[in-house]
Amino acid sequence: MKIFFWFSFLIIFHIWIGYLLSLIVLSWLKPERSAKKYIYPYVTVLLTVHNEKQVIEERIKNLLASDYLKDLLEVLVASDGSTDGTNDVVNIMSERYGCIRLYDTERGGKSIAQNKAVPLAKGEIIILTDARTMFNSNTIGNLVDKFADARVGCASGKLVITGSKNAISKGQGFYWKYEILLRKLESKIGILHTASGSVMAFRKELFKPFEAEYGDDCVIPLDIVSQGYRVVHADNAIAYDAMPSSIEGELGARSRMTMRNISGTLSRYTLLNPFKYPLISMAILSHKILRWLTPYFMATLYITNLFLLGEGAFYRIAFYLQSTFYLLALIGFGAEKSNRSLPIASQAFSFMLASVGFLKGTLGAAFGQKVAIYKNKN
Repeated sequence: MKIFFWFSFLIIFHIWIGYLLSLIVLSWLKPERSAKKYIYPYVTVLLTVHNEKQVIEERIKNLLASDYLKDLLEVLVASDGSTDGTNDVVNIMSERYGCIRLYDTERGGKSIAQNKAVPLAKGEIIILTDARTMFNSNTIGNLVDKFADARVGCASGKLVITGSKNAISKGQGFYWKYEILLRKLESKIGILHTASGSVMAFRKELFKPFEAEYGDDCVIPLDIVSQGYRVVHADNAIAYDAMPSSIEGELGARSRMTMRNISGTLSRYTLLNPFKYPLISMAILSHKILRWLTPYFMATLYITNLFLLGEGAFYRIAFYLQSTFYLLALIGFGAEKSNRSLPIASQAFSFMLASVGFLKGTLGAAFGQKVAIYKNKN
């Protein structure tokens, strides 16, 4: 029991604290890079949509407001079986602005639409984004600048979460700030392996069509790393998007993301070889896989702690602390249902909600469930 207790404790510590500390130390040992260089390749912004008539015009205008050179910019809208008039809006704008193109395909899911659209893009750099995301005017240029380094194959921007400020969205904000910090450190060290699908750029020549049930932000960076190129974080390439703010929406998004990404990550298992990719494999294991397994380690820690109550004061204190945390999460759940926010309790609930999402997602992946087509819920 003590072995399982301490193993679970050390893994949880490593996932949420130890790995971050190791990245900080490694980043101190990494020298600063040379001065920034500017390049101006032809760029295609690939906007994959399904029934986004209400927002598509505003989104395209947002992209056209970019300060990137207009004669080197294309907006390719891949319509994944839209039936609400989205295509009509895009066609009207295409007649007005020559850099806009519509690619209409039957409903097959976002990944399939992207696989079909990328070969049609004119740009040597492809930027992926979503209809409900918004860019700053310099976001495209700041993403593209990263490719002045010939070793870079993919660049991910900084996604800023907007929307309501309830306990769930605040918890997402805290979680996302932690995630961005990890990405910045991994990028500096040269072991970043993931991206934000709503603000991600890559070299077209490195793109490999991927399976419909996997997420673009997971497998495209992994495929690029496997070809010997780097994935980098562009902190000044900012995008804005609203995340689910309801219990149902957050749980569904977290479980779906986990199921798609853990399956996608394991499908690129060669990158987990510590002899061939020592740092990358460590990063994938610590940043992704072990984090998704957090609820299993938490359950093991609590159950083994229950059997160790008679082994001394330390184990009793540890059990009381864990029980207090779960009680706070329960109180936070009650507060959320009452449309209230209790700072510590709400954070505990938000963490537990994410953990339940991890649990559902990993179980779904283990039982072979696949998600190729879905609709977000708020």
